[in-house]
Amino acid sequence: MSDDDARDAHLLETGRIDRLLATYELVILARCIKGTKGPHDGQDVAQDVMFRLFREFEAGKRYEGIPYRVVVHQVTKWTLADFHAGRRTDVPLPDELDLAAEDVGDGVVSALWLRELLARLPERERATCELVYVEGLSPEQAARRLGTTRNNVDQRLFHARKRLRELMDDDG
Repeated sequence: MSDDDARDAHLLETGRIDRLLATYELVILARCIKGTKGPHDGQDVAQDVMFRLFREFEAGKRYEGIPYRVVVHQVTKWTLADFHAGRRTDVPLPDELDLAAEDVGDGVVSALWLRELLARLPERERATCELVYVEGLSPEQAARRLGTTRNNVDQRLFHARKRLRELMDDDG
């Protein structure tokens, strides 16, 4: 079991779903933006992925023997498929999910890849992304912490998402 998988298992066991989801927020957002080819739809779909994952946890669902990163990958994949099929993406997942039947290892976005992408952003954009997407601060809170305006934070996030899409296209 990797260190990240052990961290995820501990957060699940201790009921820290907020912290667990925060660790995957940027990965989900990046995949959804790339998967929808646009920041607006990508942000909406990413939010629906987060809601689905949260509802799964609240409903008491646990996936014994399956790393949580795999669950995140599959829920993101299914939510993007719903989006492209024109189905609502904000509905709960079916009761019976057979994650083991899928080829779940294929396409799992690693945390190292995400860290590498963030490291390639300009300093201000990287710092803003880390506060909003990794630490979970609101744009207003990030603006206060950075000593800037909410509008400036929004602009940095917009440019960062654009750069991340470009970086993912270059890497992909």
